[in-house]
Amino acid sequence: MKITRSLGMSLFIAGLWSGTAMAQTLPAGAAEAQADDVGVADIIVTANRRSENLQKVPISIAAFDNETLTQLGIQSTTDLPQITPGLVQNRSIVGVNAFLRGVGQNTGGYTSEVPVATYLDGLYLPNSAAAAFAFNNIERIEVLKGPQGTLYGRNTTGGLIHVITKDPGSKTTIDASASYGNYDTTQLNFYGSTPLSDTLGANIAVTYTNQADGWGRNAFTGSEAYTFKDFGVQGKLQWQPGPDTTVTLRGFYDRTSSNQGVGGQIYRGSVGADGTTNLGRYVINTRTDPYAKQTQVIASLKVEHNLDFATLTSISGYIYNTSPAFFVQTYNVGNTVAGQSATNFGLDETAKTYSQELQLASTNESALSWILGAFYYHDKTDIEASVWGTCVAANCTGAPVPRFTDGRQVTKSISGYADGTYSITPTTRLTLGVRYTSDRKTVSGLITPLAGFPNSVATLAPSTATTPGTTAFPGQPFPGFPNGIDPSETFNKFTFRAVIAQDLAESVNAYASFNRGFKSGGFSSLAFNNPATKPEVLDAFEVGFKSRTADRVLQVNASAFYYIYKDIQLRTTAPPAPTGTTLLYNAAKADIKGIDVDVIVAPMSGLTLTAAGAYLDAKYADFPGGICSAPRPIGGGVVGGYVTTGCVLDGNRLPQAPKFSYTLGISYTLDTEIGQFDLNASDGYKSHFFWEPNNRLRQNGFHIVNASLTWTPTGSGFSLQAFGRNLTGSYYYSGGGDGSGGNDFGIPGAPRTYGVKARYQF
Repeated sequence: MKITRSLGMSLFIAGLWSGTAMAQTLPAGAAEAQADDVGVADIIVTANRRSENLQKVPISIAAFDNETLTQLGIQSTTDLPQITPGLVQNRSIVGVNAFLRGVGQNTGGYTSEVPVATYLDGLYLPNSAAAAFAFNNIERIEVLKGPQGTLYGRNTTGGLIHVITKDPGSKTTIDASASYGNYDTTQLNFYGSTPLSDTLGANIAVTYTNQADGWGRNAFTGSEAYTFKDFGVQGKLQWQPGPDTTVTLRGFYDRTSSNQGVGGQIYRGSVGADGTTNLGRYVINTRTDPYAKQTQVIASLKVEHNLDFATLTSISGYIYNTSPAFFVQTYNVGNTVAGQSATNFGLDETAKTYSQELQLASTNESALSWILGAFYYHDKTDIEASVWGTCVAANCTGAPVPRFTDGRQVTKSISGYADGTYSITPTTRLTLGVRYTSDRKTVSGLITPLAGFPNSVATLAPSTATTPGTTAFPGQPFPGFPNGIDPSETFNKFTFRAVIAQDLAESVNAYASFNRGFKSGGFSSLAFNNPATKPEVLDAFEVGFKSRTADRVLQVNASAFYYIYKDIQLRTTAPPAPTGTTLLYNAAKADIKGIDVDVIVAPMSGLTLTAAGAYLDAKYADFPGGICSAPRPIGGGVVGGYVTTGCVLDGNRLPQAPKFSYTLGISYTLDTEIGQFDLNASDGYKSHFFWEPNNRLRQNGFHIVNASLTWTPTGSGFSLQAFGRNLTGSYYYSGGGDGSGGNDFGIPGAPRTYGVKARYQF
């Protein structure tokens, strides 16, 4: 903690010296800020679906280039919260659930789409499982804060994360690295790009990570816990058949095996329903070792053609995801005494997604720039889940009732959009945009007795029930829908935006905007008497300014926002959810307001000081139908667990919405006779937040301090780096909440890791 405070205080003082109390962490371009020896370099982003200078885009954006991500040890999308204030991610099975400015949703990977979308080279990724991947061929990552309901549209209520990968270049280049760290962690990366002819280029990126030793262990089995293995290949072929046409074929394959998202433990300070307590920081305690695997295949074809007055772009995409997993959903050992069982959960999820987008964007230099587009989306998600209780030899508990559920949700969506910016004067710009979306969602499936568990037959609904609406969970019908639901719903919505931007000086501009975001309603694929949630709508009001001094030494960007968030979609595993499944429901309304401040200071050659700060006040304004939980009084045969009741949650804070968060960073380059030394360090802090709307389980505030020192010999493409992540050893949860079966659970985040890396570039 002393190290954390020392680094944080020194960088905080640096921020004050620059004229602000908070500033932005190393964004794209920070590593290249010395383009003119001293000063902040321009950053080009595509937030408005066209290349623009970040300082001219009237949106709050955090952008990071490849070299910055490498120097800060950011290896995958799961690491982005360490360098992005206001962004929190919750680990869940194989996926990550993003919360941005308090807007987000916990999902079980494939169970529903999330309101903070992830895009990969302009292609929408359908669920939280698809959004978790490593990378070594990144050109840039953009985090767009606030609803993007016009140009991107689909489920971008809270914002989006856009990962842009490198295109093949006109020269042959190679970037290869090998690293070794504690926990017997080996990582190999290779990126190569070469022209194959005057009109054809190709690149390939390969990444391999094997963390052979776990962060902890399973106290019951003695096995390693929190291991990780990943192998991925990405490649592009880019063809230019003529001066006006570019065709890009992209392929992506990734295979992951890990128990870091399913290795939960009883929450610190809580007692499980069987009397299990927390046994240590990285210790789990289950009869069987958990696992989660994922295979992901992505193929996309992008065609761009210049029509003189506009550019026509087509993006066709296919995504295939499959994820088998097993874990103990109650995160305890359990025994064969009634009421003290563990809930075993076997899961096999598969999603196939097709999408097609057409876009026509103006290219002329007139006062009006515009974009027209249409988008088609088709997703079929199948989820097979098996639930059973504790078995010791041939003796098995009767609860939970063993059952097999096979659910399918199909989504068909079509939308059209138009967006235009008109220069009213040379210094004043007005942007108006609109989008219409129509979603059709259908759920189907069946529930059958689980083979090998004779106790399940007498208590389950008939196995011939194949239509949702005829299958009800015995003893736990969803309130108000004991006989089932309508299995098909259509959701239609207009979203829009209006932005006025004003140049106040050559390098200073201000803006005011109103945006509406929309997230479609949907079903729980495993609870056939859970009615579809209503669509959620977010109206966002934002004002901001972006500025840079004439000598480019200081850049300050800031924004203030106010959200009206209605029909918020929530997910719960607490009763009345049947054991082993989740329910989806709507909260009524929340008010969210906050401030973002980003600063870069480049006072001298080789030195860049950066920081970012966010203040967030996110509370439910109207939530009469909430679910509250409380520990069960121990005694009379009760040894732990929690109980739930209905309650009013008006005034409670939204889950995973820290009131304060910041990141402070320093990048320093020193040239010597033996070569160049690069020091990079960052301190990311998030204040306390709650895991559930009832605000019972709290994650205390924590720091993540990362640092690296890189030596590059003079005139060499070789470099050697020593790195450390979470250097102060902060213990925190990356996921948690009121779990299934009446147990509070937490999933620990990564401990202190460190190692060395050798890299070669030419």
